[in-house]
Amino acid sequence: MKMNPTHKWLLSLAVAVLTACSACGDDKEPEPEPNPNPQPTAKFTLAVDKDKLPVLQGSSGTITVTVTRETGFTGAVALALSGLPTGATATSATVASDAQKADITISAPGTAPHSLPTTVTVTGTSGDTSATKTLAVTVRGPAGSVDTSFASGKVITSVGQSEDYAEAIAVQSDGKVIVVGRSAGAANTDYAVVRYNRDGDLDTGFGTGGKVTTPINAGSDEAYAVAVQSDGKILVAGTTEAGASGYDFALVRYNTNGSLDTAFGTGGKVTTAFGNGPDKAYAIAVQPDGKILLGGEASFTATGLDFALARYNADGTLDTGFGTGGKVTTSLKPDTGRDVVFSLALQTVSGQSRIVAVGGDGDFLLAGYTSAGALDTAFGTGGKVVGVFGTVIGSARSSALTSDGKLVVAGDANGGFALARMNADGTLDTSFGTSGKVVTQVNAGNEATATALAIQSDGKLVAGGWTYTGGSSAGDFAVLRYDASGTLDTAFGTGGKVTTAMASGTKSDQAKAVALQPDDRVPVTRILLAGSANESNNEFAVTRYWP
Repeated sequence: MKMNPTHKWLLSLAVAVLTACSACGDDKEPEPEPNPNPQPTAKFTLAVDKDKLPVLQGSSGTITVTVTRETGFTGAVALALSGLPTGATATSATVASDAQKADITISAPGTAPHSLPTTVTVTGTSGDTSATKTLAVTVRGPAGSVDTSFASGKVITSVGQSEDYAEAIAVQSDGKVIVVGRSAGAANTDYAVVRYNRDGDLDTGFGTGGKVTTPINAGSDEAYAVAVQSDGKILVAGTTEAGASGYDFALVRYNTNGSLDTAFGTGGKVTTAFGNGPDKAYAIAVQPDGKILLGGEASFTATGLDFALARYNADGTLDTGFGTGGKVTTSLKPDTGRDVVFSLALQTVSGQSRIVAVGGDGDFLLAGYTSAGALDTAFGTGGKVVGVFGTVIGSARSSALTSDGKLVVAGDANGGFALARMNADGTLDTSFGTSGKVVTQVNAGNEATATALAIQSDGKLVAGGWTYTGGSSAGDFAVLRYDASGTLDTAFGTGGKVTTAMASGTKSDQAKAVALQPDDRVPVTRILLAGSANESNNEFAVTRYWP
């Protein structure tokens, strides 16, 4: 049959359309192949009643696992744990079809090693479906035991080629630990600053391999105190040998990476002379307004060594609104003996700010100052407390404020750890210890000195220092814990006391500083003790205790 022109045109159009559609089909992505082993959709979810579980050596802890089923699922769910810390074991459990919860017990034998917080996975299984949930499990030691998860418990660090002495410690908000002191070089000593990660290894992002040494002047420099500002910058205070004026106060500020903060003072450093005699700073405090207080001693011909305070603005310049040109000196005893500040406390009394300087030589000495640096006559006698224990050998070395604003002072008296608690007016708080005072012999017949004090959130007092042991002059680290009332906390160590040999053999160790290290991974707040251990040379030494 002969087609007319119209029919021919329609046929050509149909062929063109079919050809175009065929070409389009070639551009389509191929449909995915079906998965031969599809993962079943979970028909339930898990929840755990705690996300952190510390387990005491020789004990156990329990978690409760809750199963929430989806509509239509009624099966039983078998529960198991994986990834437990070394030595720890866990029971298995099943949530029956007519139940929602089951308990799992995690146990650690007495020989289980202390662990860092370890991620443990709870797996629930029913047929071919499963669900998981995690928590952190930590094997911990009893209160007062050395925490062997802190770099095996003891960290000894050589800073320089010769003698290194650690004097102070601070904990950053991220848990990192800063220890400061001095390191001997070829001719003189320099400031030494070491930073450790939270669990005891050197922080290689700080200085050189975790260490910084800083010369202040050409002579010897010694760091005795450290504080961390709210912005993370690090303040280190001490003394520098400055030539004609002898030793002067020295303050250095470091950036968070250990470099000098050149916006502070001159190239990151500030020195302050009180006269022509030796002036040394042993204490530091940062006020809420960012101003910086140093305390120590200044030498004068007429009165000997006196309490000395200096206050600085945030840029390192002296605060001329404090004392005379930023400086205050106070003679407490009537002779030319040594009046020295070892600790500073910032106290609020009846809404007013007060600075309390604590120290002494022979006995405890305290002085209270207004925020402008004048003696606060509402404290002690004319602003002064001269003598607390009635001793000729002893000194207040550290102080801390209780939650209700009372001042606890620690040091040594009569050869033992000595503590006193003061009311706001400077009188002894007779509800503490015996008439406001406590003296503890750490080792019978041996001398001991408390050099540092911290107060836990539960009000318990942690006093750190050192003691001679074994009838010899070999010193060990010592840490004692007291209840808020001043009685030894018998749940800590042996009858409230712990001594730790840091150096090998019978060599001498001296702890100079204590700090509390919160750790929300566990969660606990552990106790850090820092000082020096006498190995081949004296070296920085740090240890950590379970609370």
